[in-house]
Amino acid sequence: MDSDPAKDLEIVAHVMTIAKTHKIGAKEALQLYIQKIKLELEQHKEKNTNLSDSLKERLSPEKWELVMNYVRNHPTNEELSQAYYQGKKEGRLKPAKLLVGGDFYFRNSDFVGNKYLAPGITVEAEVYDDTICHVWLSPIECEFVFIDEIEFI
Repeated sequence: MDSDPAKDLEIVAHVMTIAKTHKIGAKEALQLYIQKIKLELEQHKEKNTNLSDSLKERLSPEKWELVMNYVRNHPTNEELSQAYYQGKKEGRLKPAKLLVGGDFYFRNSDFVGNKYLAPGITVEAEVYDDTICHVWLSPIECEFVFIDEIEFI
C-alpha cells in the first residue's frame, strides 16, 4: 500500500484534535479514530449491499445477469464490441453527456483501471432502470453509472 504523506498528516492532525477536544491522550484518541473509521466502513458496506439488493429487485433477471457478468468477468474486446454493436443495432444506445466528472473504472482486455472523464463528454448510454445506465465511450470501453450522472441529448 502506497503512503500518502498529506493524508498521513491529515490523520495525525485529526487524531490530535480529538485528543485535545476530549482532553485525552493521543493513544486513546487514535483508538477513537479507528473505531470511527470502522463504523464508517461498516455503514458504507451496508449501503453498497442495500444498493445491490435494490438493483437486483428492479432489474430483469437477464439485465441483472448482464451487469454481474461485467462485474465478475473480464470481457474481451470482441465480446464488448459485439455487445456494443448489438445494442446499437437494437436501438438501445442513445447519445448522452456526462453531468459529472471524475475517475471512471474501465475494464477490457487492453486496459484495466481508472480514466478521468470531464463533465460534458459525449457518450452513448443504455438505460437499465431508473437508477443505472450502461455508458459506452467506444465499442470496447464501457461502465455503469447512475442515471442522474448523465443527460440524454
